[in-house]
Amino acid sequence: ADSEGSSSQRIAPATAAEAEPAVRRRVRIQEDVEQEEIAPTDQLPDRWADAGEPTENGDDVSHRARRRKKKRSELEQIHFKMVNDRVVDDITMDFFYKPHTILILIAVCLFSLYKAIWDSNNESTDWNIYFGAKWTLGFFLVVSALAFPTGPFIRPHPVVWRISFGLSVAYALVLQFTVFQSFADVKKVLSWLDPEGLSNEQLVEKEYAVNCSDLTFERFWSHMDIFAFAHFSGWVMKALLIRHGVLCWYISIIWELTEVVFTHLLPNFAECWWDSWILDVLLCNGLGIWVGLKICDYFQMRTFYWESIKDIETTRGKVKRAVLQFTPEDFTRFDWLGRVRGVLFNESALRRTGALTVFCLIFLWVELNTFFVKHIFAVDTSHPVVFWRLIMIGAISAPSIRQFYVYATDPLCKRLGMQSWVFCAVTALESAVCIKFGRDMFPRMELGIIFGWVLVVTVGTFAVIWLSIWWRVALTSGTSEENIGGQTRHLYVDSSYENLGLIHEDVRERRRQLRVASESEYTSDN
Repeated sequence: ADSEGSSSQRIAPATAAEAEPAVRRRVRIQEDVEQEEIAPTDQLPDRWADAGEPTENGDDVSHRARRRKKKRSELEQIHFKMVNDRVVDDITMDFFYKPHTILILIAVCLFSLYKAIWDSNNESTDWNIYFGAKWTLGFFLVVSALAFPTGPFIRPHPVVWRISFGLSVAYALVLQFTVFQSFADVKKVLSWLDPEGLSNEQLVEKEYAVNCSDLTFERFWSHMDIFAFAHFSGWVMKALLIRHGVLCWYISIIWELTEVVFTHLLPNFAECWWDSWILDVLLCNGLGIWVGLKICDYFQMRTFYWESIKDIETTRGKVKRAVLQFTPEDFTRFDWLGRVRGVLFNESALRRTGALTVFCLIFLWVELNTFFVKHIFAVDTSHPVVFWRLIMIGAISAPSIRQFYVYATDPLCKRLGMQSWVFCAVTALESAVCIKFGRDMFPRMELGIIFGWVLVVTVGTFAVIWLSIWWRVALTSGTSEENIGGQTRHLYVDSSYENLGLIHEDVRERRRQLRVASESEYTSDN
């Protein structure tokens, strides 16, 4: 159709070929479309043009392309901000969410003046260095609470996750400084911090691979110690963070194979077969994974509605609401294989499969660093520094995994979150410390075995992904094939197909209005 019935009279065809009837399509170009709120169509300023015809403004096509690109760029920034520096919505208690920068600045200045005027200089050098380093870290964490990004979580309070981010940055700086030191100097610092627990030259560890054929109930029960509880509680937390049963079981099994591969470097990894596969994998890890996934199911089935504590009248209700502040605001189900399901070799499926492979490698890498650092610097497992390091790694891994998941699954998130970036840097720096100070301590490293381990993890990740997809599609009744938009899609049968179709069309229409994706992009997700 001609624009307003006049476009056929504006250009006189010069030749017979030009006089042939041309098929034109009517293109509507909407302008001033907001990202968050779409106005009704009749309230939007628009203009009409014929595709394929010259326009009065020669830059019209490029202008539309720039606008679409700008809108997509703005939406990508919104997606990144939601996972990197989330803002608390619907604040009802302003005092607890104001930054109070002036008040904190006055407190810091008064503390510094107090230490400068009234503090004596008669203390020893060791005392001055210790407290100077401690209060420097405290000042850095104060700056972190004011300036660092919040990350994807806002419960119990954004300042908690900013301080956690600050701890990870401080730990990364310490590791970077350690890389440039000698082993003797590092041991001097550790011995100065704790002359009894951190001054050991060699680490005496318990041997587990002894008399493996002597399997009795008494001996089996003797292995149910604090480390068995650590296995259980650790996998409860890992299941809460990963939120995918297949990945949890795969990482649990591949870790036992990792212990076998690195036994020539860490003899403590040598265990009896029943200790590895029955006690660790099936009982401790398996029970932890089951409990963690059950907790995930509990939160996923809940409908979250948060009421302000000001609107609650009873004291009991106020106390309950204050306690619930330490629970998640909502609970997102992780669908690591969402874009892989139903399509084997498209770009999105390969990208997500590669991301899962990297995720599994980093996960195992972090676990290995714990044992290598402990062995190289002769730190006993019962020492508090080992426990608090695990707590810190767990705290910074929670937002890191969430940011990595969004980066791997959201096509509009083009940047890795800063907490996840720092977490990867910490992992690499810990490995650098282990390599520098452990290469003369360990026997000759079998590089062929190490490369074979990386290959097994990579191939195993691909195999587990496709096996889980095949299991869901072929052997269970959880999905059915439906034709939507000319494409075959695997849909869950526990949802209404009609509702899914309506939701799908709503999403397509909104993305058309925002002009953030092409037709192929929002129809390729199976």
